[in-house]
Amino acid sequence: MVRIYQSKLYHQPAYLDLLINIANSVIGDNEILYVALKGTFKEFLFCTDKNVYIVKQGYMTGHTFGNGIFSMPYKNITNAEVNYGFLGSGYFEISAGGMQNTRKSYWSNDPDKSAAKQPNSISIASKVVADSFNYAKNFILEKVNETHMPVNTVSTISPADEILKYKKLLDEGIITDEEFILKKKELLRL
Repeated sequence: MVRIYQSKLYHQPAYLDLLINIANSVIGDNEILYVALKGTFKEFLFCTDKNVYIVKQGYMTGHTFGNGIFSMPYKNITNAEVNYGFLGSGYFEISAGGMQNTRKSYWSNDPDKSAAKQPNSISIASKVVADSFNYAKNFILEKVNETHMPVNTVSTISPADEILKYKKLLDEGIITDEEFILKKKELLRL
């Protein structure tokens, strides 16, 4: 059973039961679900604490039998975008290094240009859905930034190494014997 982030799942209320059923079949119980959205056709976006999942089902997505599951950890994602035009249609797309992105169209029958048939895209057919996917895009980009933040490592210098540094300063005449002894006692906590 999928775990939901503090009962604060961002989703489309009309599809909640469907979204939870599909999430349960795709996402392991070691991940926490934050975002669950449905695209125009049987296309679904799930964002967990670790990965993004795009699930496609049905004829319109090229999966007459079974489904297609695209998943990617945040550390591999380079971009998430929503392209929504004035004609009331568009798509959501996830990009990663090494993926050849091409311009997609909601209306295309060409499998290489149809957002519904691409594994990393979801078709959008209304402004309300586009707004939901903009929320998801921002969530994903935040998670991507978190995974790319440098980890601060604190290097600790042992008291013995510190004493050697001060001994070198003493030998070079930069500090006095009294200063060296005082610092040595301080470092050795005497």
